[in-house]
Amino acid sequence: MSITSSKPDAINVVAVVGAGFLGRQIAAMTAASGRQVRIADAIPAVAEATHDALRDYLKQPITNGGLDWNLDDVLARITPVPALAHALDGAGLMIEAVREDIPTKRAVFEEASRLNPTAYLATNSSSIMSAKLADVVSQSDKLVNLHFFSEFWNRSMVELMGCGETSDETMRALEAFGTSLGLFCAVVNGQSKGFIINRVWRAVKKEALRVVDEGHASPEDVDRLWALFWGVEEGPFAEMDKIGLDVIADIEDSYISVSTDPADRRSTTLHELVARQELGVKSGSGFYDYPDSAYEAPGWPKPADSDTNAENP
Repeated sequence: MSITSSKPDAINVVAVVGAGFLGRQIAAMTAASGRQVRIADAIPAVAEATHDALRDYLKQPITNGGLDWNLDDVLARITPVPALAHALDGAGLMIEAVREDIPTKRAVFEEASRLNPTAYLATNSSSIMSAKLADVVSQSDKLVNLHFFSEFWNRSMVELMGCGETSDETMRALEAFGTSLGLFCAVVNGQSKGFIINRVWRAVKKEALRVVDEGHASPEDVDRLWALFWGVEEGPFAEMDKIGLDVIADIEDSYISVSTDPADRRSTTLHELVARQELGVKSGSGFYDYPDSAYEAPGWPKPADSDTNAENP
């Protein structure tokens, strides 16, 4: 994956708020485009660990040729900072990647708007529309959703959606920003909860969880069938484990809170795992146990094992 060096005007310094799995990847993509990045987190030690974490995350895609980066050069442009004020100072764009919780996000955006009233403001939220944040910022014309995807070397795309008050100039500038990272930037028309991909992905998650909640199948059997049918290596439960089941639960709750479908309810299986702090890969157990999960073991269906035509089941 190559990243171009063209930089839209006024977006030469970018603040990334939230130094988790995806926030760090956003910082890396942005730095690889030649920009200076400042990354902050509510827990300063998490931000400070960004360089070591990125060396670990990116080792395989760089070694395998998925990224043609000099990692030292990329990391040299990422500066962990202790607070939001340090990140926003002089930044042309803030990208927020904190937990999927509206009060938390509103607090971040309210402070960011006060600290830097001229910056573009973007939430990476996969389920919360930026319209929910518009009333706490002074520059709602510069407010958007800019939704990135994890493991960007395999998913080189980003979704851009305005808040209902976003200016055309902002949409053009941030579409150019997304493209300058080497990503396909899909512009969402109007307001769509879940945007494009996650609206479809949510339907898959919901039905997969329902099948397990109702006792019709185990997570492993759902994933095996999915892998064989679509010719892929991982199914929806493996993907949820990688994202983090606490994150999945927050996202699901945000959908349920606005749903008018009486059948749209919390997953018992999911919330029991979260209550036990079995959160997936990051905690060592979730729908699967880690390391050496079932879907990574010999005998699990691989793409070459399936010649099924999904268009003709």
